[in-house]
Amino acid sequence: MLFLSNKSKFIFIWGVFFIFIQGCSEDSAQITEEIRSLKTYPYSNPNPIPILTKDSRLYPYHSFNGYSHEGSPQDWKVVKMENDHIEVYVLPEVGGKIWGAIDKSNGEEFIYRNEVMKFRNISLRGPWTSGGIEFNFGVIGHTPATASPVDYVTRTNADGSVSTFVGGMDLPSRAHWRVEIKLEKDRANFETNTLFYNPTPSTQAYYNWMTGAAFAQDDLELVFPGNQYLKHSGLVKSWPIDDHGRNLTFYDNNQFEGHKSYHVVGEWKNYFGGYYHNEGYGFGHWAQYDEMPGQKLWLWALSRQGGIWEEFLTNTDGQYVEFQAGRQWVQYSPSDDFTPIKKADFDPYGTDRWHESWFPVKGTGGMNEASEDGVMYVEKRNGEIQINVHSFLKQNGSIKVIAGRETIFEQSLRFQPMALHSISVPHGTTDEYEVIVEELGLHFRSNREVLRLKRPFKTNPDVLAAL
Repeated sequence: MLFLSNKSKFIFIWGVFFIFIQGCSEDSAQITEEIRSLKTYPYSNPNPIPILTKDSRLYPYHSFNGYSHEGSPQDWKVVKMENDHIEVYVLPEVGGKIWGAIDKSNGEEFIYRNEVMKFRNISLRGPWTSGGIEFNFGVIGHTPATASPVDYVTRTNADGSVSTFVGGMDLPSRAHWRVEIKLEKDRANFETNTLFYNPTPSTQAYYNWMTGAAFAQDDLELVFPGNQYLKHSGLVKSWPIDDHGRNLTFYDNNQFEGHKSYHVVGEWKNYFGGYYHNEGYGFGHWAQYDEMPGQKLWLWALSRQGGIWEEFLTNTDGQYVEFQAGRQWVQYSPSDDFTPIKKADFDPYGTDRWHESWFPVKGTGGMNEASEDGVMYVEKRNGEIQINVHSFLKQNGSIKVIAGRETIFEQSLRFQPMALHSISVPHGTTDEYEVIVEELGLHFRSNREVLRLKRPFKTNPDVLAAL
């Protein structure tokens, strides 16, 4: 039997503990809180005049009228979550928003991070900053809490993942919201898990949109599958080719008229995002379509009308676009248009939960299929089916190509986070085919019609005639 002195026992136990801590640091995601000094353009004290004179929906909040033209360093609390693949930053003092997210393999921001705090008069009661992912709950957005401190707590989970929980109460509706921002230890994407609760015995207004930001560049393709888009009233327009023959999915083709809102509909799809063709990277969002049917793109005008907001909201980070996910088809706004789209109510004591994933895209050439486990881009080129796919996790799997009812290609692969796999398959005269990566939940269909939603987004004229 081995006997150890007290000193030897201490050294032995400390050594085992040190090895254990080392093992945890290698196999776990990390979460830290720090203070960062950011150039800040602050806003004034609350306006003492009740907000009822401006917007009765927002009582008992106050509005803010004064905004600084001069910036100075200010300390902000930042929660940093990271693993070997990505970094995610959270600002609990600015609405609990995600400040930004970075793909470590190439240093690219797949969630736009604004390096200054320029508060400007944009939100419902005034102050708002651009960039990141903004959480909007309550009556209408941008939510009143978007520039205010919210409750938060951080946690290291037993499975090695880390979480930051943010949340608060919307005062007009008394609805409570909580968002868990979670980073797994070995994945190249992160998730948000949301709870929205109406604790009152009354019906309340229901509003939720998760508003992400990405860089606006001329080479940006906006990947929003569908064949129509809705205006805020529910009025239907053509997508992606508009009435003037412009392909609106390319950012540079939107150089007409003013700011733009596209609520894209018409196809059952769980993902949307964008891809920078010159840079070879992109960004995306995934959620079950029946949980998050709202898929909206918002652009500042590609003219001086929008350009001035680049100067108002940032110093050196440039213009941005917003890719937004919502619980309803549109951010409804009443108008004279008679459509089947309307604003939903939040039932008394109602509770909603949902799950979303946010991810980078690298080197695929585009995106026409995505899941919470990976991204794929498929195209017919030079007599072949070109398949580019990468995973967000380590996984053994295979790529299968089916034409008709026959499997014409199958190959086993070992996927690694953000590692690109490129495969070319001769397709002959085949026009319809499928590419399946079952282990990553990816299933591309060349015939997009099978994904079309068989439901009307406009009111039947016969119904109007009968009124």
